[in-house]
Amino acid sequence: MNRILLTGACALLLSGCSSVGSSIGNLIAFNSTKAPEPVDMTRRVEKVDCPLVDVLEGGGHMQVGSGTGLRQQFTISETSRECSVVNGQIMIRVGIAGRVVSGPAGGPGSFTLPIRVGVRREDNQQIVTSKVFSATATIPAGASNSTFAFVSEPVSVPYTREEANEDYMIVVGLDKK
Repeated sequence: MNRILLTGACALLLSGCSSVGSSIGNLIAFNSTKAPEPVDMTRRVEKVDCPLVDVLEGGGHMQVGSGTGLRQQFTISETSRECSVVNGQIMIRVGIAGRVVSGPAGGPGSFTLPIRVGVRREDNQQIVTSKVFSATATIPAGASNSTFAFVSEPVSVPYTREEANEDYMIVVGLDKK
């Protein structure tokens, strides 16, 4: 009963001060004293043909150690991509799947591998953007190999036309640097 009276009293108090009430209401609803700007639902969404993914030459395979000192071997086996257009930029997320195998000097555990994701212009073969991400691969106890999967944060390139697959190529690889 006291809770109902307290709630009612607060509602009356806030309704008497409309500017304070709306500020508190906005704070509760939007975590700010101001309401957000309305979203323009008439804005046209651009279509885009997502560029293809190419595994860089020599970038699909990486070893840690060698010979009898080989600890792990990583191989990219599959790639995928997703594109959207936001504010004149093509936002590209890349998925990579592969396998990790334990070598003679290795064993179970979690391993960090550097994955490079870049975008190359097709007309001049110049890299427009490139970023190295850290992915994790885990070989469980009692196993000698496992799979890994990784999805990048978006990388962006300028949107010039719907046929972006003719302008750009997504390039990926295990970064050995």
